[in-house]
Amino acid sequence: MKIKWIYGDSVLNLPGRTLEVLNRASAEELRVLLALASGCGEGKRLAALSGVAEEMIPSAIRFWADAGVIEVQGLPRKANSREDAPRPGYSGEEMERICSVGDMKELIEVCSAILGKTFTPTETESILYLHDGLRLDFEYVVKLCKHCHDIGKPALRYIEKVGISLYDSGVVTVGALDAYIEKEERKNDMEYRIRGLFGLGERALTPKEREYLSCWTIDWNLSFELIELAYNEMMAAIPQPKFYYENGILKKWVEAGCRTKEDVAALSEKHKKSGKSEGKKKKEGSFNLDEFFEAATRRGASVSQKNGEGSDSF
Repeated sequence: MKIKWIYGDSVLNLPGRTLEVLNRASAEELRVLLALASGCGEGKRLAALSGVAEEMIPSAIRFWADAGVIEVQGLPRKANSREDAPRPGYSGEEMERICSVGDMKELIEVCSAILGKTFTPTETESILYLHDGLRLDFEYVVKLCKHCHDIGKPALRYIEKVGISLYDSGVVTVGALDAYIEKEERKNDMEYRIRGLFGLGERALTPKEREYLSCWTIDWNLSFELIELAYNEMMAAIPQPKFYYENGILKKWVEAGCRTKEDVAALSEKHKKSGKSEGKKKKEGSFNLDEFFEAATRRGASVSQKNGEGSDSF
């Protein structure tokens, strides 16, 4: 089949990003996007051209803005987070209808296999809401289920809560989810190793300790090798490990640009040389009492000699 585009007097131009979220868009959202691409304006004109009710237009525009297809100034902020809002329920007929079209039935089967259980109607609703309600990709929901299963939290209510939280924070694409999971896995692995280093056992971390941990592993992206090195330096100075003390050491190294053990060694050597140089300057510039009296004595003898020579001349 050969297709020839007939442009006539006008062309609709859409960002390539549109294709990545096309399967998540509803018919109304697609019509609104096409109408927006025509430059028809807003309000009643946009509603008339797209065939979408005017009150539904902001929601459709927000979908494309959240998806990164368009940027909108003056778009009203979202209402309260969906995480705390009651999720709309699905009737038996609605669930049957949604599962009979598209890839929803396959998604439920895949997620069920990952979590190793047959879903109850309530659990099925959670998957429906993530995919049909929030329009999160098939692959997104599968990866989210696997991540939650891998961290030992396979409950559908928990998975749904994480999905809603990520949606509210703008993590709505598979790529963004991959980045989130990578950060979480790194943080969890580092937490396990740092717990062992500090001898914390199974006790829960305090909010401040979690803040330090997040700073070291996420904000500063430090290696365990550097954290361990700072720990050893700390334990050479104090009897019990303290998160705030180690944080002070690491902050000093980060501000100096240290990322490896070699960087720290070079910084230490630089400080040693600087200290020796300062000590030498202080020694050279220090006040020597013996030298002072000796110089003063010489000056006094010289003055006396000159005065004596002057007396003989009268």
